Amino acid sequence: MVRLARLLGAVLLASPAISELSSGHDHEYVPLPSEDPFYKIPPEAETAQPGTILKHRFLPSGVSAFGIPFDKFFSYKQQILYRTTGQDGNAIATVLTVLVPQKPDYTKVVSLQVAEDTASIDCAPSFGILAASADHPRLDAPTVKVHLLLAQAAFSRGWIIVIPDTAGPNAVFPAGKSAAYAVLDGVRAALGSTSFTNISNHADVALWGYSGGGSETLDAIRLQPTYAPELKFKGAAFGGVTPYKRDLNQAISVLNKGSSANLIPVALLGQTANRPDMRMALWLALKPEFRETFFQPLHQCHDANKALFNNQDIIAMFDYLPAFLTYAITHPLTSDSVDVNTAPPKNVPMYWYQLANDHLADKDAIIKLVRQWCADGARIDFNLETFGGYHHAGYGLVGAPAAVRWLAEVLEGKAGSKTPSSRTPIESKARYLTGSPAQRRYSTGQNSTGPSSTGLSSTGQKSPPLVMGGRCRSRKTSTPEVEQKYLEMFPKMLQESMKAFVDHV
Repeated sequence: MVRLARLLGAVLLASPAISELSSGHDHEYVPLPSEDPFYKIPPEAETAQPGTILKHRFLPSGVSAFGIPFDKFFSYKQQILYRTTGQDGNAIATVLTVLVPQKPDYTKVVSLQVAEDTASIDCAPSFGILAASADHPRLDAPTVKVHLLLAQAAFSRGWIIVIPDTAGPNAVFPAGKSAAYAVLDGVRAALGSTSFTNISNHADVALWGYSGGGSETLDAIRLQPTYAPELKFKGAAFGGVTPYKRDLNQAISVLNKGSSANLIPVALLGQTANRPDMRMALWLALKPEFRETFFQPLHQCHDANKALFNNQDIIAMFDYLPAFLTYAITHPLTSDSVDVNTAPPKNVPMYWYQLANDHLADKDAIIKLVRQWCADGARIDFNLETFGGYHHAGYGLVGAPAAVRWLAEVLEGKAGSKTPSSRTPIESKARYLTGSPAQRRYSTGQNSTGPSSTGLSSTGQKSPPLVMGGRCRSRKTSTPEVEQKYLEMFPKMLQESMKAFVDHV
């Protein structure tokens, strides 16, 4: 159950301000992934090499987010079923969504990892981004659709976006190695799809993800040297992650009775996805009157689960929770968890953006780990957001523009081909930050002048510089609103909802 301890890094991207927007129904019925033959693992997957394309098709429905069709942004959309490696090391297959923008650069690919936070295959991103998903209210996934907003800046640059269904055919959550394998094999499949997507088989590739998707991104670059050594990544941007072990009981106690309480049943169900004996033990450990409710995440997605379990006492639903957890620990589900002692990635430049007051992540533990990795030779641009008005989910949108700018640099060869200095040059201020000095306070750990390098927190208190050393750069920012240029990329009816999302989620 080590992976359950990382559920604290799962995304909470759900907002009434956004999800209340209506979706249209100008499409034919599309079967759920659990019913769709396209998702079934064919026999040839057993002998196929990881990353092999098993079949592909055009998307069965238009792409939509919060009632706004996104199809006009794409010239081509495909779903690819490809071979990857499952939780127990067995051959499985999962789906990759390929979104090609109107003016594509076929030599630039970004793999976007979506925080699914699900125990149901019907919540897979390949289905969640479809307009047809709105036909199923309990499966409608604003959490997934938010990632289309995150990716909009990438589409505008001509980058091709690929989105892997990292939970796989049985909806494992939180997934560790298997999710990382799905990311790596998804890139293999994308680079092997030239004949029908026109993606260059020598394309420059970067990875991006936030929260649960950020953890999958980080795991992928940690396992790449041994699992997919032929792949080369220009960079990886991730945020909202917890790349360290947490005590299982502590994780549950932190989430219990809170707005994130839904992650407890989702994680316990997701971790027993491939173990009928463990699933039965979980059922029997629950009080009879709570069993049906607890198992409801098998039939609905994150936003419905969040509403169902909001502030609920999940621990009180059990008769034998300690006994079940003891059984789970002494009868490990798998060795799926990525070993926290795995050597830090040294060949892939990283952009790590973290919210200082994120209740799902231990800021001090993260800073300690980043310093350790920097000392061990990793290349990390670390950004700590100090503005106190955000929660975990809202910062996912606020931090996206800077992440995209960093990705633009590595994909264009400006940052990825150079070794970052141990200090952040003054001239990088314009590159990384926009807006007035009053909107952003910039701290670099070096002696510099000007209002953007005051080293003040959002409260005006003097804060210590983030000096990471080695080949790393670090900064503190205070970003009180979504960047206007980023907002203007979206329809006006979405802009106010996005602001409300950031302010309240």
